[in-house]
Amino acid sequence: MRKPYGFTVADPDFYAPLESAPALGRLFRPSRVPDGWTSDRTGVWTMWRPQDAVLAECGWKVHVSARPDRLDQVLDLATGVLFEQGVPFKHLAAELFYQWTHHKHAARPQSGKFIAAYPPDVAASRKLMEALSEALKDEEGPYVLSDRRFGESRTVHYRYGAYRRLERLKPDGTALPLVRDGHGNLVEDRRGVAFHLPAGIQDPFEESAPAPGGELSFGGYTFEAVLRPSNGGGAYRGRENSTGRSVFIKEARQHTGVSAGDITATERLRAEWETLKALHAAAPGLAPEPIAYFREWEHEFLVTEFIEGRNLNGWTVAHNPCIRTAPTPQDFADYFARCERIVAETEEALARLHALGFVFVDVSPGNVMATDDGGIRLIDFEAAARTGADFTPMGTPGFSPPHDLVGGDPERYDHYGLCAIAQFLVFPLNLVVQRNPDTLTHLRHGIENTAPVPDSLWSRATRYHPPRETPPLPAPEEVESDPLAHLAALRDATADALVAMADPDHAERVFPTVPEGYLSNTLCLAYGTAGVLHALSRAGRPLPEGALERLRRDALSAAPTLPPGLHMGLSGIAWVLADHGLLQEAADLLATADLHPLTTRTATLAGGGAGVALAHLALYGRTGDEHHLDRARALTAALPPDSELAAHLGPDDAVGLLHGRSGIALLLQQLARVTGDRGPLTRGVRLLHAELDRASDPAAPDLSFPVSETDRRAMPYLYSGSAGVTFAVSRYTAAVDDERLAAALPRLLARLDSRFTAMPGLYQGLSGLGLALTEHARLTGDAEARRAALRVARALYAHAVPHPDGVRFLGDQTFRYSAELWSGSSGVLLFLSQLLDPAPDPFFTVDAIAARS
Repeated sequence: MRKPYGFTVADPDFYAPLESAPALGRLFRPSRVPDGWTSDRTGVWTMWRPQDAVLAECGWKVHVSARPDRLDQVLDLATGVLFEQGVPFKHLAAELFYQWTHHKHAARPQSGKFIAAYPPDVAASRKLMEALSEALKDEEGPYVLSDRRFGESRTVHYRYGAYRRLERLKPDGTALPLVRDGHGNLVEDRRGVAFHLPAGIQDPFEESAPAPGGELSFGGYTFEAVLRPSNGGGAYRGRENSTGRSVFIKEARQHTGVSAGDITATERLRAEWETLKALHAAAPGLAPEPIAYFREWEHEFLVTEFIEGRNLNGWTVAHNPCIRTAPTPQDFADYFARCERIVAETEEALARLHALGFVFVDVSPGNVMATDDGGIRLIDFEAAARTGADFTPMGTPGFSPPHDLVGGDPERYDHYGLCAIAQFLVFPLNLVVQRNPDTLTHLRHGIENTAPVPDSLWSRATRYHPPRETPPLPAPEEVESDPLAHLAALRDATADALVAMADPDHAERVFPTVPEGYLSNTLCLAYGTAGVLHALSRAGRPLPEGALERLRRDALSAAPTLPPGLHMGLSGIAWVLADHGLLQEAADLLATADLHPLTTRTATLAGGGAGVALAHLALYGRTGDEHHLDRARALTAALPPDSELAAHLGPDDAVGLLHGRSGIALLLQQLARVTGDRGPLTRGVRLLHAELDRASDPAAPDLSFPVSETDRRAMPYLYSGSAGVTFAVSRYTAAVDDERLAAALPRLLARLDSRFTAMPGLYQGLSGLGLALTEHARLTGDAEARRAALRVARALYAHAVPHPDGVRFLGDQTFRYSAELWSGSSGVLLFLSQLLDPAPDPFFTVDAIAARS
C-alpha cells in the first residue's frame, strides 16, 4: 500500500493535493519568454505554448531531467531551445513540486521529469532532442524510468505517449490513460518503470538509445528477488556468485530519491557504507556486515549480509494476539514476554551504538528485524549519523519526535523511537496516540479484559505520551459502566465535528476526504459528499447549509464524467438525492448510469451493474415507478453467467461485498424480496458458496477472506472480507434453507467480534465489523451479535480524537483526519447511529421496501 505522503504536505489536519500547499518554495519560470507565448498552471505543472497552438493527439514526448542544484540553469537552457523551435512544453511549477516528485517516497513512473515537451512529429522530436542534447551537454539528471535516453545525453529522454487527455474511466472513478497504437486503436498508455511501446509503434531513435544495463547478474552478484522498490532505488535479495551465500543489496539511483536538505539517494547510500564499515570494525554484529560497494552504469549498490527474519511490521501481524479471534491469557503472556525481550535488546543495541559515537535516528518497526534465532538486529542505517555531526534527520511518521523534544541531544531520536516501538508492539496506533495520548488508556483496558500488559512495557510505551489525568473523553471504565449513554455522546460529538468540517464553498470538496477521493471523485458515497450527508441524515442531524444543493449541482454537472456504480459513482449519489426528495435529479443520474459502458462491462456492487440495479430498486421504493423495477430486473438479467463472471469483478477475481460475488448475491436477494420471485436466490446461494470456497482457511473456526487471487491478505472487513460476506449471508439464512450457509454464519460472526483494528472506519475498519454485527442482530434477533457490536463500538474510543468542534477520527492510513464514509468520521457515525437506533437499510439495501411489498 503506497503511503499518501504527497497528500500530507499542504495541511496538517486534512489530506489535500500537493498543489494546494500554501508554501511552494521558489517558483520556476524561464528568464526570457518571447512574445506570443501563453502560460497556464495545471496541478503541479506550468504549461507554455505559442498562441493558437494545438497539440497533436499522440507523439514522441521529450522529457528533460535535472539535478536539484541546477534546476534554474537547466530550465533556462532547455526553454531557450523550446522557444526557438516553437515546441509547446510544461515544467514543474515550483520547488516543492520538484522535491516531492523526486522524493524517496515518490511514485517512480513520474520521477525525473522536470520538463515535458510535445513536438508535433518524429522529425521535430529528433531536431528538438539533438538541440537539447547539445545545449545540456554539461548537465546531468536522474534517469526517467519510463523513457529512453537520447544519444549520450544525461538529461534528455523520450517516450511515445498521449499529448492530450485521452482516458477511459475505471469503475472506481479513477482514469486509465490511453494512447493510440500503430493501428489506430486506443490502448492503455503504460506509464510504468520501463520503456514500453504500443503495438505497431517502432522507436525511430533506437539507434541512438544506449543500453542502460538491467542484467540480473553484475558486479559479482545475482539479483534474485525484489524486496522493496523505491524511487531512490530498491532493495533486493541476492547471491554472491563467488561463494553462493545470500546477500542483501541496496540500490541508489543518481540525482533522485531526494530527502530533506536535498540529499539524494546516492549520497545517503555512500554515507551508510561508511557508517557500516566503521561500526563493523568497532563492534562486529551490531550492524549488518558490509561486504561491497560498487557502481553499475548510473546506479550504486551496497552489499551486506542477509539477515533472516521479519521486520517488526511483519512480525507483529504474525504474532500479536489482538488481531486473533478469542486469544487466551497465555497467548498474551507469551507475546508480551517476547515484546519485552525485543525492547530490551533494541535498547542494548542502541546503547552500544551511542557508546561508539553514533545515533540511529530512524528507530521504527521497518528498521528492527526479529531474527529467526529469537534475537533482534538493527537494519537500514541510512539515517544513522555520528553524534557530533551536523545531519538532517530522517524518520518514520509515528516514530519521530517533535523537533522541540530533541533539543540539542540527538540521542533523543533513538529514545523516542524505542518508546514508540514499545507502543507499536502493544498495538499499532502510533499516529492516533500522537494526537490523543488517552488512546493508550482505552487500548490497555481493552487488552486487560483478557490479560495484563506488563508494567515495564507499558511505562516504556507511555513515556513520551502519558495519558492525561483528566481526559476530555470518558475513561474506559465509565464507558463500560454505561455504554449506551457514552456511545450516544460519542455519536453526537462525531456528528458535531462532521458538521463543523463542512465547507460548501471549497473548490474541490465539501467535506475532507482521503487521497482516493481526490483521485476518484469527491461526490460519491465512499469518498464524497453523498456518503457524509447519508450518515448525517441517518443520525437525525440537519445537513450543513448549502451542502445538499452543492451535491445536486455538482453531480448533475459532472454526471458525464462520473462512473455509474453505487459506491463510487452516479447510482449512490442518486440514492442520496432521492432520500432527500430530489427524485427527478436522482432519476436523471440513474438514466446516465444506465447508458454508461461500465454498467455492463463491470458486474460489481461498488462500480458496476449490480450497484446500478440496486439503486433502481431504491428509487422504485421511493416513487413506485415500475420503470425502475424493470431496469433493476433487466440489469440483473444482463449480469454475466457464473462461468464468465470473474472477468467482470474487481481486479484479479476479487472477493467480497464491494468487488466480488457477495455483492452480486446481495442484489439477487434484494430483488427476490422486492418482487417475490425466489428464482434469483438460487444463483445467489451458488455465488456465496463460491465465495466460501475461497476463504483463507476454510477449516478455521473463524473465516477470513483474501482480497483477490493475487492479494492473499486475510481480511475481516466490510469492503472485502468477513464483514461483507456476513452482510450478505445474514440475509440469505433468513430467506433460504441452506445448510452450508447456516453452518458458515457462526464462523463468519466469530471473526467480527474484535476490539482491535488499525483503523476505525466503515469499509476497512472497526465500524464495518460493528455494522455487520448490528445488521445481523437486527435481521435475526441474535442477542450475542448485539453484545458483540456493543463491544466493537466501545473500542472506537481508542480511535477518537477530541477536538473543540467535537470528536474527529483519522482517515485511511491515519495520517490525517477525514470525514468520508469509507474510512473517516461519517462511517463511524453511521455505525453508531445504527447501533443505537436500529432501522432498516443503513448501508444501501432495500429491506424496508421489500417489507412493504
